[in-house]
Amino acid sequence: MPSLYEHKQKAEHNERFANSLALNSTPYLDWVVTGLFYSAIHYIDAYLANFQGIHPYSHEDRDDKVLRYLRKINRDYRELKDDSKNARYNMRNFSVDEIRNVILPRFKNIKNAIIGSISTTP
Repeated sequence: MPSLYEHKQKAEHNERFANSLALNSTPYLDWVVTGLFYSAIHYIDAYLANFQGIHPYSHEDRDDKVLRYLRKINRDYRELKDDSKNARYNMRNFSVDEIRNVILPRFKNIKNAIIGSISTTP
């Protein structure tokens, strides 16, 4: 199972990927949304691994763990998950304004709720 450090590294990797796509010019806004969602997953999994000794085995399992242990981010997590699913499977097109004003704040709420409580060293 990945460690807290490995999950944190992957979260930062996915976040850097999403941030590397210039919002005003990229044709890949769907990948911005998806990258932020997968970054959020790894921040969540880092927390769960470190504080609960839990390693979710599926998205559904993670959903249950977020509801149980990270209730304060549950709404943002579920909405970001839905946004990512809509981008990947329903070909939902997001605007730059939606990403700036809706998606990024959801992601930042998740990250900020977790990052202060997880260690930054391996």
